Amino acid sequence: MNKKQYLKGIIEVAERTIKAAKNSEQVIIFGDSDLDGIASVVILKELLEFLNPLYGKENISVYFPNREIEGYGLSFSVLEHLEDRAPALLFVLDAGISNFEEIKKAKKMGFEVIVIDHHQVLKKLPKADLIVNPKQKQDNYPFQDFAAAGLVYKLAEKVLQEKEHPDFLEDRLLELAALATIADMMPLEGENGEIVDRGIEALATTQRPGILALMQLNDIDINSEQDITQKIIAPLNTFKINNHIAESYILLTEPSFQKAKKLAQKLIRQTKEKKQAINMFVRELEEEIEKKDSKKAVIFKYSKAWNTAYLGTIASKLLKLFKKPIFVCKQTETGDCICSVRLPKLMDGVKAMETCKDYLITYGGHAPACGCRLKEKDLNKFGKCLEKYFKKLKIETKNE
Repeated sequence: MNKKQYLKGIIEVAERTIKAAKNSEQVIIFGDSDLDGIASVVILKELLEFLNPLYGKENISVYFPNREIEGYGLSFSVLEHLEDRAPALLFVLDAGISNFEEIKKAKKMGFEVIVIDHHQVLKKLPKADLIVNPKQKQDNYPFQDFAAAGLVYKLAEKVLQEKEHPDFLEDRLLELAALATIADMMPLEGENGEIVDRGIEALATTQRPGILALMQLNDIDINSEQDITQKIIAPLNTFKINNHIAESYILLTEPSFQKAKKLAQKLIRQTKEKKQAINMFVRELEEEIEKKDSKKAVIFKYSKAWNTAYLGTIASKLLKLFKKPIFVCKQTETGDCICSVRLPKLMDGVKAMETCKDYLITYGGHAPACGCRLKEKDLNKFGKCLEKYFKKLKIETKNE
């Protein structure tokens, strides 16, 4: 009989999670502010609350970064906000794999750090206490392309194997993992296909008031992938953060249907406003690029006018139009710039940024969809470095 295979680190993280719940330890769950990060946080929090029903606000706290101010991942700014909560067990979800210095500082502050991330591993790993990332070396698990919420669901699955639990609990967690997997545009094959199929099935009988509210207000056909993407995922992917809590997190955890309905209406309205603004920016950029940048190897644009939450969608739309690497950056009031990157298939944005890392504060992500942060003063140098890299790549590709 074959021994069941587990993701590297998942058994140790499962044991540590059970121990934390049993002892009512102080736990902080940090997650990225997109739907994958938010779903990851909800899955882990609900798992801890199942393991210890007495867990409350005093023991578990959640934190979502404001990308406009704090950027992506576990920044030093985030650690300043968390300083008075140490010592504690700090989970970093859908981020962390490239936060080398920040995790080193977190450890010095007294945090025990667990990273659960699915982004591309750079040349080394951060010095976290435990790491789950299928892309790390010596992880021979047969499937690697999970969303972060898929990895946290695998953690929950391992924990629940040894605990008696109601059937509906797995459904509650699965529906979130499925939505996050679709939202993060992960390949819907292998275990992702199973997560999505079972998760959509669970959505049909969901008891989560926030999702029920979205389904009722938007008249959703649960068998339509387009409906799920546009009418459930889009409103949940608004990146609205107040006091380090994502509005989508509030919607997904709100126990009152009436309160959830009011918030769902707000998120639906924000989604429509976001769509209109993005379409306007893309039209303006399309005209500008056709006039000035049509012969360039990479499209590199920056502005103070764009909302950070719009960058990924703007980049994706420009990629469809121009079929070349897209880097769009928001200039913030702090003097830093936050960039979203989208590339054609078979191109690696992380590798490109690795080549130009001297101008970057942080960078990381997936090969075709990634991002970085840099100082405003380095924008032009970074843009020139990227142009040089992609021109050379184009010549090398032609000669092959």
